[in-house]
Amino acid sequence: MAIATDLSAISKILTAIDGSQPSMRAASYAILLARKLEVQLWVVHVERDVGYVNPYSFGVYDLITTDERSALLNDLIKDSKEWFEMIKATAEQNKVQLTKAELVVSSAPDDEAIVDYAKRNRIGVVIIGMQGRSGLKRLILGSVALGVINHAHCPVMVVK
Repeated sequence: MAIATDLSAISKILTAIDGSQPSMRAASYAILLARKLEVQLWVVHVERDVGYVNPYSFGVYDLITTDERSALLNDLIKDSKEWFEMIKATAEQNKVQLTKAELVVSSAPDDEAIVDYAKRNRIGVVIIGMQGRSGLKRLILGSVALGVINHAHCPVMVVK
């Protein structure tokens, strides 16, 4: 078995966040690794498209109005900006340049959207929290972290 020894193949680290403590710890590890390897740091927050169902309701077919959709998207943007700013400040304190921070709203499940984002942007390592905000959903449908581990084209580091 060959052991990967050429760390120069890693030029970009992606951390996927959702505002939960595990995802923010993953971001801290991503900053640490980006500093040690002197590589780009990318941050993404993926949210399921709210265009069809209200993610905060109990009804599967609870359609939302245009105004409700707009309000939800504005909340997502506000929350994401706060998280990105916290990560950017920590990165700057550690002399790491935050190359890109992006909110991605996708109709795909979160794990698929993260994997696709990493592949399209030629990410070398994905760092993700073990458990995010999904709670009961994680027990029923499986975790985002597991989906990323199983389908990513690159190594994945999971942070407890």
